[in-house]
Amino acid sequence: MKTVWEYSSRSEAERLLHSAHQIIVGFYKTNNFIVLPYNPHALNINVVIFPELAYAKVPRFWKEARQTNVSNLPIICSQETVKEIENLLNISKISEPNFVKTQKQWQKAEKEVIKEIYKVLPNKKNVIKKLTIYPTAFGTSTSFNWIDGNGELIMYLREDQGIHAISEAIITSLTRRDIYEKLEGLWAESEIITDYLVTETSIAKVLQKYEKPENYIPTLKGVRVKQQAKLLAESDEFYKKLGIPNFDKPFSLNGLVPEINKTPIENLSIKERLILKKLIEKANLVVTFDELADEVFNNENDFSLYAISKTMQRLRDKLEASGINGSYIQTLRGKGYVLKN
Repeated sequence: MKTVWEYSSRSEAERLLHSAHQIIVGFYKTNNFIVLPYNPHALNINVVIFPELAYAKVPRFWKEARQTNVSNLPIICSQETVKEIENLLNISKISEPNFVKTQKQWQKAEKEVIKEIYKVLPNKKNVIKKLTIYPTAFGTSTSFNWIDGNGELIMYLREDQGIHAISEAIITSLTRRDIYEKLEGLWAESEIITDYLVTETSIAKVLQKYEKPENYIPTLKGVRVKQQAKLLAESDEFYKKLGIPNFDKPFSLNGLVPEINKTPIENLSIKERLILKKLIEKANLVVTFDELADEVFNNENDFSLYAISKTMQRLRDKLEASGINGSYIQTLRGKGYVLKN
């Protein structure tokens, strides 16, 4: 496997737009990430770093952020918007990320770490041919793509992160597609599997040879810890500064019509609309498979968990296509679904 480190003002602008997308669609809010302005002296793995810039000077910035396709890397976005963001970054006082120490650590550890990952995940052996790392000052600790047909893994790595974070991203990229597509899992379920592999298997012992584990907090553990009230308050104030809705109860009903942020959700089938209506009515409570069956099947003989699962997946996909994060709908295995609202 070949590792390449690349940094440019363009890659940093695209990272910022990637983070803006996750803010505006509610992914960070839904998954308990706290978004705070850039502060190089107060980095925290549980925090999403987002620079406080003059976004109003970028035409349609938040609309472009919502429409940006971040399902893979490099992101698919407006290059005009990227150029405008580059201009904002160039006039800011934000320093380029310092990644020399982590780069040297990874050069020493890479072969042994990758060998151990493939030992634990033998069916993934030699899947990754090239790892491209974009150091960044912004966003979450890491973001990455699903490995493409050429075996390339592209990763954003925040400057305060080390080889534990790199390894976490590699493992997640190797396993997430299977968890999503074969097991119909969600983001949190994928993360908890990765967190376990990084901290509780032979991979952990290898990583500890090169980096102290005390400096690493597993992603899901990090977002589930009891957050300080001060940080939460700061994050809510920052959302207001950015002109972003705080996503308190984003879903609502206007009669029988499901809405998000008071706007009707378009292109839903009758079954999808009925399911979403039921989820909104029982927001934050479990809607059982039986309750959903009552909404979508004419009689009990038509009941099918597979049909419910596929309808739910189409509903999530349509929410994503409308710029609404699918993670708002959570699966409770063996019981049903919960809409976080």
